Amino acid sequence: MKNFLLLITLIFATSLSAKTDPNDLDALKDLKGKWSGTLERTNGTSDDFKLEYKITSNGSALLEESLTGEVEMLTIFNFQNNELLLTHYCALQNKPVSVLETNSNGKYTFKTDFERSGLTTKKDTFVTSWKIDLMPSDKNKMYYEYTVSGPEGEVFTATAVMTRI
Repeated sequence: MKNFLLLITLIFATSLSAKTDPNDLDALKDLKGKWSGTLERTNGTSDDFKLEYKITSNGSALLEESLTGEVEMLTIFNFQNNELLLTHYCALQNKPVSVLETNSNGKYTFKTDFERSGLTTKKDTFVTSWKIDLMPSDKNKMYYEYTVSGPEGEVFTATAVMTRI
């Protein structure tokens, strides 16, 4: 019985430490290229939205350059220490680092790690979550969403259906 409990404990601990898989990044690399859409925010505003994805750093990172209206931003996806990370260089002049929470059928959910980012919603306004749906049934479409939160709570959620150009 002791050996059985030890085995269950080891399996559980292994599943907790192996959060993501390198294939999670490999699938995102299929985004390589240019995308266009309209970013709709829950605060009633919208903007033209452009994304460009490039594979860089000897294939170890995916670079996302975004243009929202007139505002440029940069996001880097990389697999490090058994985690798929998203590091966003934001127009809000901060750098949230997010960790992949789920990937199911090409639907990625990232949550910002406040400690790694050095950010807190008590005093900072920043992107707190991301969702990307690769829409496997159509390689020329994707769904993109992020939520910005701050001291007053959720500021807005922005969504866009993007088309490959």
